[in-house]
Amino acid sequence: MIEEYLKTEKFFVDGELEKYFIRISKIEKDILLKDFITQLEEFILNEKAKRIHPVLMNAAFSGIVNPMYLEDQIEQIREVSIAVELLHSGHLIHDDLLDDDLIRRDKPTFHVQLKNELNQTYKDTNAPIKEELVNLYGRDMSILGGMQGYLLGLDILKSAKFPEQTKLLAINEYTQAMDFLMKGQLIEEYMNYNNIIMTLEQYLNIAEYQRARLFEKSAKIGAILAKGNIHYQIKPLSDALLSIGQAHAIRDDIIDLTDDIKAKNRSKIIYILAVNNTDEEQSKILNEVYRKETLTNNDVKSVKDIFTQTNALMIAEHLAKNLVEQAKNNLKDIYPDLNREQKIFFNEFSDFVYEREF
Repeated sequence: MIEEYLKTEKFFVDGELEKYFIRISKIEKDILLKDFITQLEEFILNEKAKRIHPVLMNAAFSGIVNPMYLEDQIEQIREVSIAVELLHSGHLIHDDLLDDDLIRRDKPTFHVQLKNELNQTYKDTNAPIKEELVNLYGRDMSILGGMQGYLLGLDILKSAKFPEQTKLLAINEYTQAMDFLMKGQLIEEYMNYNNIIMTLEQYLNIAEYQRARLFEKSAKIGAILAKGNIHYQIKPLSDALLSIGQAHAIRDDIIDLTDDIKAKNRSKIIYILAVNNTDEEQSKILNEVYRKETLTNNDVKSVKDIFTQTNALMIAEHLAKNLVEQAKNNLKDIYPDLNREQKIFFNEFSDFVYEREF
């Protein structure tokens, strides 16, 4: 059921995003801003996007609202749900820029997309500073594009057709999500540039800020707009999504293990767990490999062997599984219970996060 549910809800979210960009493009009069909106649209309307955050908002709303009123309000909540997708997209733009990533969902990242566009403009120009200008353009416009994503999402919430007091509560959660995302990036970049080796506690803290909190806030906003009970419905649902979000981050590290080794990324949980359990020889090998400019297949195999020998991979798997079980226990505490379809969804989504291979 879970994959069909996600596919169906993604279809509706994609439709809302398309309608939204058509609408704001018509409203905007400045030709340059229209062009920038088109660039954002191209990046965000990627068919590979999973749309997990708006799906979580919709599921939380549909799970708590009185079923008698759901049919009348489902289109309304779907319109609003794209707010968290725009927030997520803004974060991805900044994250890709900071990491200097080239590809996102099989297409150029936003800063690369913009650089490619300006390269076309300058294709017949031989200016000596052309490359520098192109790089600065990609960087500067991506900083602005990420912030624009945050603000567009906020504007959607402000314009929603829900009671004002309820909207204020939802907006508060949205701005908290922005704050968490920025703090997570600040901490991670500070550690990277100061060459600080990340501890497990710091890893989980960053995973909470940059992944789990947006899961939690997406569901919480949906539950708030459905007028759920703060103590008996919203809190246990929020706690469940925090655990699921951290499990999702760990699972991503497991799935991306080979790529992360090749990138010599020391801020992933399997590396962190391994370095805490290596003997002298294993520690020496890891240090030598991670200092190399490029890695061979044998280097990657050596690191994977150490990850296995130190039980780092197994511990990461167990940690993700425990977080999922914790989430399921939180879901059991929701009272009055979620509507049947959404109760099944959130339980299956918990397992999906742990078992997925992509």
